[in-house]
Amino acid sequence: MAPQRPTQKTIAEATGLTQATVSMALAGHPKISAETRQLVLDTAERLGYRPDPVLSALSAYRKQVVPAGYQATLAWLANEGEDPRWKQSSTFRLYHSGALKRAQELGYNLEEHYLLSEGMTPRRLAELLQARNIPGMLIAPQPAPDMHIDFDFTHFSAVTFGYTLSRPALHLATLHQFRSMKKLLANLIGRGYKRLGLALGEDSDRRADYNWSGAYMSFQRHLPSCDHVPVHMPETLEQPAFTRWFKQHRPDVVISINRHVHAWLTEAGERIPETTGVALLSVPDGGEFYSGIWENPELIGARALEFLVDLIHRRECGVPTIPLSQLVDGTWVEGTTLRSPQ
Repeated sequence: MAPQRPTQKTIAEATGLTQATVSMALAGHPKISAETRQLVLDTAERLGYRPDPVLSALSAYRKQVVPAGYQATLAWLANEGEDPRWKQSSTFRLYHSGALKRAQELGYNLEEHYLLSEGMTPRRLAELLQARNIPGMLIAPQPAPDMHIDFDFTHFSAVTFGYTLSRPALHLATLHQFRSMKKLLANLIGRGYKRLGLALGEDSDRRADYNWSGAYMSFQRHLPSCDHVPVHMPETLEQPAFTRWFKQHRPDVVISINRHVHAWLTEAGERIPETTGVALLSVPDGGEFYSGIWENPELIGARALEFLVDLIHRRECGVPTIPLSQLVDGTWVEGTTLRSPQ
């Protein structure tokens, strides 16, 4: 029997690395250190590893961005009027731009439609989209949690963003908030922070289906009781109550989704990051200033678009019996609002 051809899995087993790390090292990914990449290359050479040309060709085909021929027009449907709140969020705008870019790569147009624009009704919009042979839609993030849409999805495939649309229950794409919070907390512990304080508006936690607070509470159970900090979660996060909570409990790092906590702490006399750290659950700037989790919003938008196209190809229309969720991990970004790792 001919000896088995060494694979990336073989290299991973020989080096003690994950197969994903080996793949990234062989591809020269910038996130892989020079030492790790050299270890992988040396091991690959020693084992006689050679890339499989068939798999390489398949990978290249999947990654090609040559514009496809026109397929159809899809809808970006907002449950708002023509001055929508989703455009006020840098994250939501990047959802849209990521979806738009991927649509164009796959040969689709993506048009904005507003359910509450003047003179529009759900029935009229459904008839308009159906008459124009628009087979599917991405539902923009809702302006508030626990919202519903009075729309007949019978003839359309649909994917929404996040958990803010409670009825009907559609397929969705969103940040994996629970895992992202765990990643953030573990990073903070690794930096030597002990008293981790979560300050979050109830409305923000509801938008995340309580994944933020759920992950935080689960993690805090494993910390010494003397380091437990009560969650500050009013309906809306406001400066006076936040400052009182901070001065009473003195967390050494504040976790929030609201970037205003940085200014509020500064006004309270704190020096960031020297005396208090700030970590955001969704940084608005890719880590240029704030430390925390980058949602990868353009990737979420692209994956939502691909999810939608897949539904269209399978002719899956209407409200699903069992909604599926496409969850994208957040990426840690260093920023400047935390002290350096120990």
